[in-house]
Amino acid sequence: MTVRAAAPPTHRINVSPASLDGDFLIGPLETLGPGPWAGRPHRHDFVELVLVTGGAGFHHIDTESIAIAAPQLFLIAPGQLHHWEETAPVTGTIVLFGEDFLTGEGGPEAGLPGWTNARLRPTDAQRRRLERVFAELRAELALPDALQARAIRTLLSLLLLQLRRLAPDPTAGPSRGLSAAFERLVRERASATLTVAECAKALGITPGHLAETVGQQAGRSPGELIRAEVVREAQRLLARTELSCAQIAGRLGFDDASYFSRFFRRECGVTPTAFRRAQLGIAA
Repeated sequence: MTVRAAAPPTHRINVSPASLDGDFLIGPLETLGPGPWAGRPHRHDFVELVLVTGGAGFHHIDTESIAIAAPQLFLIAPGQLHHWEETAPVTGTIVLFGEDFLTGEGGPEAGLPGWTNARLRPTDAQRRRLERVFAELRAELALPDALQARAIRTLLSLLLLQLRRLAPDPTAGPSRGLSAAFERLVRERASATLTVAECAKALGITPGHLAETVGQQAGRSPGELIRAEVVREAQRLLARTELSCAQIAGRLGFDDASYFSRFFRRECGVTPTAFRRAQLGIAA
């Protein structure tokens, strides 16, 4: 049975001996994971990477429920709702890092990727390579000198390259550059009232340049990406919280619940109520 929270909290990286000033953390999932929030829907303002090496149950991410079958690797983007449903204790390694931290010296040369919910199954050889990078990252936390942050960012860049190699089509890759910055902005401000002009102003460019660049890099218009993010957030809240349709409409900037319902039905083909019932396995 899915445990649902009325208002899913947003978590930040705790400052501890296992973290770098709240910007980066690595360690055992069973001791440094979400703890009491493991079984309750929650979200983060950072990127979470989990290499599962044992246990059983389900990992619920947004509207998906993925059976746990180690070895397994999950990448959870900032803002996504997720929780664990364990039938046997889940073990592994957890890596957390902030997007802003990754933009410093030593970070990816191509800029921040657009995070997607990766669910990968590494081979034994691939798992060992990942674990070697994990070991180097843990070692860097024990070397608090002037080069520590740069070294950790460099190793995180290597880790992201390894993830691309695990993807079915490593040549496709996630969106980067201006498109990734736009997608991040839309994710942070998901609202039916958000306009392309507002996003362009926040990014310091013209709406025309934004439309042209995002269209080339992401294959969709900025307006389409805004609507898609509003739909994703609506689906998350419908599937994983007890907020009413009116409350969700208000959170997403709709004037009223009926307007939200029409928007959702146009984009998803079903009403918000029907979508929620289907997620909960309730017959119509």
